[in-house]
Amino acid sequence: MATTNNPLEGNPSDLPAISIQTYTIAGIVTHVHGLSELPPATSTVACLWLLHPRLQTAEKMAPIATAIISAWNARIHSGRAGKNPPSLIAVSFDQRNHGTRLVDKLHNEAWRQGNPRHAQDMFGCIHGTATDTSQIMDHLTSYVLTSPSSPQITQHFVLGISLGGHAAWHCILAEPRITAAVVGIGCPDYTRLMADRARLSKLDSYTSSTPPGAAFLGSADFPRALQDAIAQYDPAGLLLPGHFNPTGADPEVGKAATDRMKVLLRERLHGKRMLNLSGKDDKLVPYATGEAFLNVFTRALDEEPSLDVTFEDVLFDGVGHAFPQAMVEKSADWICGLLEKGEGTVTSKI
Repeated sequence: MATTNNPLEGNPSDLPAISIQTYTIAGIVTHVHGLSELPPATSTVACLWLLHPRLQTAEKMAPIATAIISAWNARIHSGRAGKNPPSLIAVSFDQRNHGTRLVDKLHNEAWRQGNPRHAQDMFGCIHGTATDTSQIMDHLTSYVLTSPSSPQITQHFVLGISLGGHAAWHCILAEPRITAAVVGIGCPDYTRLMADRARLSKLDSYTSSTPPGAAFLGSADFPRALQDAIAQYDPAGLLLPGHFNPTGADPEVGKAATDRMKVLLRERLHGKRMLNLSGKDDKLVPYATGEAFLNVFTRALDEEPSLDVTFEDVLFDGVGHAFPQAMVEKSADWICGLLEKGEGTVTSKI
């Protein structure tokens, strides 16, 4: 997510490229991967939404689409996918202020690169990406698979990397049609991530107070209105509000907070599946910034098995802020496993 860092570098593919067809949907240039490869007899289709990293573009997700669609098609052709399996397509688009939608390069940068509104800009992009995903989803089949005899899209999954990984959390929490998510090097706790980045960036709003960090929340770098938006849309802000002390130990999570979280989990995640992929050596989005939330989150899932939420959390040794081939392969295997099991029907209420 830094200017010189592309988390998708170093993933060459020797697979034949999957077809890409491009449409302008709801004013957004949208790429649909894999339509030409749909078997003639297919009746149902799963759609994988691919969300790219900050400072990258939709085209960077094409190798991911190729790897996952090719893996699933190989299972279909080998007979391993079961009887009447769904086919798979993928959709990618440029996130706000990226690629074809670029307005101002500075607003994609961090504090260290001279953007004083880094926290506001990035959160707005994350929230906007989730909103755009739902918007394009509403209209996708007005452009593809439009004939009465066309197969129907019956499942929606999301895979996001870095900025897209943050947005994947938002998507699965906010969009009932998305039933599974792969979060690649993303963070579910925006406040903690930004506070840590403010500390490392030595922002005056963080360092000038005693103790350091006491004045950061509510400052011009992290204003109250941003905190209000985080409380509505961020996983930790929504599910576990107030569970962050920038100057010391976090407050204890009591029964009332845990019960509230379980109610929201049932409303938003019941029956859904998640895979969280992180690098142990990631310094830009450290696993530790999401760990406190994840500990409470996973404990709530363990305590309430009737929520029927599966969450697999995988840390990769020796991996920094990158989405290497090992993560691509893990994602492909996990998504193919869901498709083989026929998972995708949920009972979340939003």
